[in-house]
Amino acid sequence: MKSGDLDDTRAFASVIKNLENLGWYHRIALPSGTIIPGLQTIKHLQWRIAQFPVAEDLTGKRVLDIGAWDGWFTFEMERRGATVVAIDLNAGTNFRLSRELVGSHAEHHILDILDLTLQAFRQFDIVMCFGVLYHLKHPLLAIEKLSEMSPDLVLIESYVSECDRPDSPPRMEFYETTELCGQFDNWSGPNIACLLAWCRSTGFAEVLLNSV
Repeated sequence: MKSGDLDDTRAFASVIKNLENLGWYHRIALPSGTIIPGLQTIKHLQWRIAQFPVAEDLTGKRVLDIGAWDGWFTFEMERRGATVVAIDLNAGTNFRLSRELVGSHAEHHILDILDLTLQAFRQFDIVMCFGVLYHLKHPLLAIEKLSEMSPDLVLIESYVSECDRPDSPPRMEFYETTELCGQFDNWSGPNIACLLAWCRSTGFAEVLLNSV
């Protein structure tokens, strides 16, 4: 999410209202051809995953989807042939309903990202962490956990407080209450340089910025 996307309070209020009316964040296509309406269109969801180097054929691969929510990314990875484990922090999502409706075989666990262990899940070929970090009080610990869970590829999509140059000084905003978008569950806003520095300092051998 780019800095400035949610600067207009009235526009953001409209987004929240639409989400409340729809009840779904991801638009989901069912095998019957029926579309469950969601705030994010399938075209936009496809664009989000296209920002990352994910192969079309993932046969034999294991994928971890952190913060799966309604499940579109989980189901997309399954469509490409992967075995997927999805986790969410709370049970108040539509994931289990949408999993049943699309005929998915993905595992789903209500689990904090910091409680992930290799003993319970083993390492994954791909770890996806989309729209999660800025909701966490301890994002650096979370990124260390991501590094631990996959030796191959970790995909991180996050809100950034400034869309500045990657070589700018690392900076982070901290949101004590509702400073970001009027929500209590937003905690931190790193700039691009800070987000990249977090990844480098937590064990990633190579860190690439693919899109802003």
